[in-house]
Amino acid sequence: MHSVVQRRFRVIACRSMYREIAFLVSQVKSACDVTFLPLGLHNNPETLRETLRREIAATGPQRFAYEKGSLETGYDYDAILLGYGLCSRGTEGLSSPRYPIVIPRVHDCIAILLGSHRRYEELINQYRGIYWYSPGWIEHSLEPGKERHTLVYETYREKYGEDNARYLMQLEESWQKEYRYALYIRWGFPVDEAYEAFTRECAEFLGWNTGSSRGTRGFFETSLRDGGTRSDLWCLPRGRPWKPAEMRAFFANQSSQSDSNSLSIR
Repeated sequence: MHSVVQRRFRVIACRSMYREIAFLVSQVKSACDVTFLPLGLHNNPETLRETLRREIAATGPQRFAYEKGSLETGYDYDAILLGYGLCSRGTEGLSSPRYPIVIPRVHDCIAILLGSHRRYEELINQYRGIYWYSPGWIEHSLEPGKERHTLVYETYREKYGEDNARYLMQLEESWQKEYRYALYIRWGFPVDEAYEAFTRECAEFLGWNTGSSRGTRGFFETSLRDGGTRSDLWCLPRGRPWKPAEMRAFFANQSSQSDSNSLSIR
């Protein structure tokens, strides 16, 4: 393809970060082909791992027949960039025989959206018991709040009757008692005002406190610009899988550590 395109990446990411990645792809000089995978794959680490393995295995040179004549052209990638962290250990052992793989050294998408593992731990130590809200999770999932409660309750009531529905809701929502804060991650998008108001409404219904935190571009911008040069990004050479011990060692060496009483969920 054209020589003016200096770097090209295959990006494989969770749909929870659709807005953020789509925005940054338009802001960097690198050319990026992006695939977004469904939310919730981290709930079954084996499913996430196998899905990512298939996507990585399917990544290869792109070839196109020129519209006039038999000339064929195309391009290849410089690296694969993953929009995932450890994610319930669903990214363990991934590798590619053809491309380097860049992986953020974080637990999950929340630290990616916040910009660093350190910022993530600062917040979960400051606000004990956080449930995170962000544009992607609001747009592509059913977040805890009045709307979700009403929808699930009505579904149970129609199937099992009112008494059973109330009992099932008590069981299903018992985990919410462990949380105290609903924090919205702002990225400066036009939807932020409305989504932060939605987060406040959810928090009020749930009896939680509420707030917001500014997200930063750190992980995404560095990865999309040059393939990853930050110390909190892994750049795995071709054919080399990353090992769980490497991730554990990275977290253990962070100066800011959360204790067992720090509670965060996504």
